[in-house]
Amino acid sequence: MLNKITIIIVTFNSDKNLFKLLKKLPKEMHVIVVENSNRIEFKKKVEKFRHKTSCKLTGENLGYGMANNIGIKNAKTDYVMILNPDAFVTKNVILKLFSRINKESKIAVISCETIDRNNKLSKNYYFNKFSKLDKNSNKFKKGLIDVDYFIGSMFLAKKKILLKAGLFDENYFLNFEEIDLFRKIKSKGFRICIEKGIFFKHIKGSSAKDSLQYEMDLSSKWHYSWGQIYFFKKNYGIIFALLFFLKKFCENLIRLIYYLICGKKKNFHQVYYSILGLCNSIVGTRSFYRPKI
Repeated sequence: MLNKITIIIVTFNSDKNLFKLLKKLPKEMHVIVVENSNRIEFKKKVEKFRHKTSCKLTGENLGYGMANNIGIKNAKTDYVMILNPDAFVTKNVILKLFSRINKESKIAVISCETIDRNNKLSKNYYFNKFSKLDKNSNKFKKGLIDVDYFIGSMFLAKKKILLKAGLFDENYFLNFEEIDLFRKIKSKGFRICIEKGIFFKHIKGSSAKDSLQYEMDLSSKWHYSWGQIYFFKKNYGIIFALLFFLKKFCENLIRLIYYLICGKKKNFHQVYYSILGLCNSIVGTRSFYRPKI
């Protein structure tokens, strides 16, 4: 059963958790590691470390969505599991998710609830503001529920439906790509689901080397803002995106001035990068400024 699934793990200097994760994955499952670099020794180490594991080198940091698309296209199985290097899922949970998605023809993507490093429940699924789903009922319902989107650190999907939806939009570099993908999937009449009552562990922000954490954080701020504006432009139009941009720009400008006055250098840089991302996205550029990490 599990040999029908290929696990896809996108990495970028994610050695810290990757080998720990690979060691815990069921041995019968295929794994494709897509490394956003040209580290040949890393590739050799990964493929030697675990049977049924291949490592694809992109040559450069292409971003999360584009790298996942490479993994999906190279998968030989009907099902793929997107898994972050800092997300840990047990064999029993994978089997339960597979059993559910395999039986339900309209379910395209499924995940479950999340616990953090302290084993506390961490909210990972959401409903759009004008969602047609029954949010109040789903809030207390156990078992399978329909949602509009969830954080894409771990999910199981039918490959043919991902292909039908056009895979991840490769204009995104980091953030909002899974929300955009789920929107496309739902527009084709398929379901996005969460199985409540079972869990995987997501140790957020722990996949990169410690020496890269600060630069990764700044990069994340920039790309989050860029992706947010791009998402609104793409799905709601330029007028809505412009209004949202003005709101966020003013909020961030006030915060920037406050942190400058208070001498909070780290916070100042984070907000500064957010503003840069907003400005680049609203004018439609992406290469004008991208943090190097």
